[in-house]
Amino acid sequence: MSQATVQTTPFTLRGAAGPLAAWESIPPRDVETRGTVLLVPGFTGSKEDFEAMLPILAAAGFRCVAYDQRGQWQSDGPDEVSGYTMADFAGDLIQVVDQISDDTPIHLVGHSFGGYVARAALVARPNRFRSLTLLASGPYLTSDINFTPPQLVAQLIESGGQQALWEQMNRSLANLIPPAELEFLHNRMFATKKANMIGIMRVMDGPTDYTAALRATALPILIAYGNSGDVWPPSVHERYAEELDARTAVYEGVGHLPNEDRPARVCADLVAFWNDSH
Repeated sequence: MSQATVQTTPFTLRGAAGPLAAWESIPPRDVETRGTVLLVPGFTGSKEDFEAMLPILAAAGFRCVAYDQRGQWQSDGPDEVSGYTMADFAGDLIQVVDQISDDTPIHLVGHSFGGYVARAALVARPNRFRSLTLLASGPYLTSDINFTPPQLVAQLIESGGQQALWEQMNRSLANLIPPAELEFLHNRMFATKKANMIGIMRVMDGPTDYTAALRATALPILIAYGNSGDVWPPSVHERYAEELDARTAVYEGVGHLPNEDRPARVCADLVAFWNDSH
């Protein structure tokens, strides 16, 4: 079945702090539905980060939902940083799962910070999930991050808002991506609440180690990452996979966005992983 026949439809979910903007792709009528997948974006991200993946996975038989987290892009959220704790993000995710699935467990995919949220939600409600995929999403130690420490990023945003963060990111992006995409990234960043960004950085600066709790669930885990320029070095992903007894998928020459740079390959790896997880 060609992915060209699959439609991606916008809809609205309920979050604890207000409506959450979402996209959904469902398998065509002549394709058996084999499960439901929830995809969670990361810092400064949104559902659009999975735009290329949704129709591919739906064509393979998986109903797919992606959403903007609270205060992110087109989703509502509080103006206070106190409204962006891990309990808030994970609580929204669990509430989303209850809206898109009955008692049937779903597959969970978290990109970058979305993986942090996915881990917390899965540990809280393991019976609601069939598997976990951490996509370019490293472990809990800030010392593992090959990027500006979260505490310093939070301070930058506190003092200069979205403009300061955009100026920093734009210097590295301007010559690498088309103008239309750059405009979208600009619009998305300035629509995302400042409190969301600061809150995420604070969560990442003092995250919880869920390693033992994840292993205790005995659920299948896939760690998928690019080996060139990711926020976490390959050795960190490899070590984390060993700690979790997780399967791995590695993308040559790709950095922090395998979901955008290698969507077909990522989807093929996900489908193979889910098939083996049954």
